[in-house]
Amino acid sequence: ERRFEDTFALASKGFTPAQQHFAQAALSNLLGGIGYFHGRSVLQSEHTEEPVLSAEGSLFTAVPSRSFFPRGFLWDEGFHQLLVARWDTALSRDVLAHWLDLMNADGWIPREQILGDEARAR
Repeated sequence: ERRFEDTFALASKGFTPAQQHFAQAALSNLLGGIGYFHGRSVLQSEHTEEPVLSAEGSLFTAVPSRSFFPRGFLWDEGFHQLLVARWDTALSRDVLAHWLDLMNADGWIPREQILGDEARAR
């Protein structure tokens, strides 16, 4: 709780204890939604007639729902990291580095990363 207050200063900004507790729960849920995924994505491009499997890749990412959406979304990740970076800068850098590692030779990062059989099954 001390670290949370030192980082976000909600009490000193006049937020009630109930609002502070809600914010702590929201941060906890966001951090708990970070997972590690590994596997291959199915890709379709103008260069292939049929979808093909990508090279194997790994992704450390926050997900909206580990059970229903076990995959990373690039757009969402930007918003996740606005909060995570304030809490733990090194953790945020690690997540962003994983996304950058998925960039292809053309500089493109697919907006959704469905890595592995489990993610494709959902």
